[in-house]
Amino acid sequence: MAPPTPRSGHPPRPTFSKLRSSGSGPAGVRPAPVRVNGSAVQKQAQWLARAADAERSGDGVEAELCRQYAEHWFRVSQGQD
Repeated sequence: MAPPTPRSGHPPRPTFSKLRSSGSGPAGVRPAPVRVNGSAVQKQAQWLARAADAERSGDGVEAELCRQYAEHWFRVSQGQD
């Protein structure tokens, strides 16, 4: 049985729970990447720096993810994306 709809004909709006704090998420789930400001070349350099930091801390998966973002911004700076 479908939930009741308002008289306007639109389905009811979903209700969302409160956002979780950064430490209460399930294990293994990574937060969304932090937005980096600047030009495409600056973003590439910042993602490469984050990749190096992740590599130093022993997180190879995070390092590879950051290198992929850096590669994306390299292509953007070259006009290929």
